[in-house]
Amino acid sequence: MGEHVGHDQYPRLARTLHGMLRPGGRALVQQMSRAAGTPGGGAFIETYVAPDLHMRPLGDTIGLLEAAGLEVRTSESLREHYVRTVGAWREALEAQWDAFRLLAGDHTARMWRLYLAGGALAFEERRMGIDQILAVRPTARGVSGMPDTPAAWYPALEVA
Repeated sequence: MGEHVGHDQYPRLARTLHGMLRPGGRALVQQMSRAAGTPGGGAFIETYVAPDLHMRPLGDTIGLLEAAGLEVRTSESLREHYVRTVGAWREALEAQWDAFRLLAGDHTARMWRLYLAGGALAFEERRMGIDQILAVRPTARGVSGMPDTPAAWYPALEVA
């Protein structure tokens, strides 16, 4: 969840990922993102939900991973999927509303209800995105050890 890595700490995270991977090793980074020049989570999210939140544009994250010596092989937007995902989280919350209110208190329960409703809308309206970035640590000679194209990755996952 790359959005919880602070702005100043992200280069260190990218270097740490590089250092922890053996040559040919892969890292999958998932993060909430925003368009360049637009604000991050906003005062509500940063006050009540995730004080450490730092959404950055996808391209900035890719640049930081590459600067650390990783090779980005693919990125995939899950924004539309997250409209449904966050909607399902909200439905689950509503189904257990009374129990959640007793557990968390009225203020916190209402805050999460608002966050989930607003989050689904923000993903739907493209004010927030969520991306998965697959990076590999190549060998010193530049060998990734991965198939040439994403289409070639999936047949190996098929179960007989």
